[in-house]
Amino acid sequence: MTLDTLSQVLKTECCWVQTVDTRKWSLSLAAHRGFSPEMRHEMTRMDIDHCFSKQIIGMGNEIVIPDLSNDGRYGLLSFPDAGYKWMVAAPLMTYRVHGILGIASRNRRRLYKQTPELIKVIAGLIGTALIKARLIQKSPAPLNPAKTKDKEETATPATPDDKKPAPSNQSVDAKTSPDITTKKPPEGTFHKHADKMRSFRSSHR
Repeated sequence: MTLDTLSQVLKTECCWVQTVDTRKWSLSLAAHRGFSPEMRHEMTRMDIDHCFSKQIIGMGNEIVIPDLSNDGRYGLLSFPDAGYKWMVAAPLMTYRVHGILGIASRNRRRLYKQTPELIKVIAGLIGTALIKARLIQKSPAPLNPAKTKDKEETATPATPDDKKPAPSNQSVDAKTSPDITTKKPPEGTFHKHADKMRSFRSSHR
């Protein structure tokens, strides 16, 4: 995405990023735009000891080649063979060099005086983005919020409020509740009811 934006803004046909693997101390082609098969092969084979990468990664300098057809210092023959006229490359720099950002174009007029400085600034932003991405990859995975909530609820001890009796407006089973007692009927109630029933039967014979 960065290379696509860079190509559109600067109107250059070619750009690429090479990154350094500090564990193996090797250089790899991470992304590119506008490469011919020969350019891809040449840049893939390039290592840190190459005079081109050593100047950028080893010394932290940017490289400006205004005329690729007349420059034999770095031996990048695939670029002029593909029709590119000039090249600018800068280190992906933060507190150390993380790789190389380079651009090239077939139009000589696209190389401006401020182009090298601009590429250097953009390379620094890419280096910062690489550091953030690596830190995110190394950080532990976040816990599932739902599982964390369940765990907290399970581990929460009972408070004094949890031990209070149920409110009075809640229904209570009379068979199981010890607080409800069954009232006995008044003495003589059964005998009075029996007398009334005998009187009722005798009056309706």
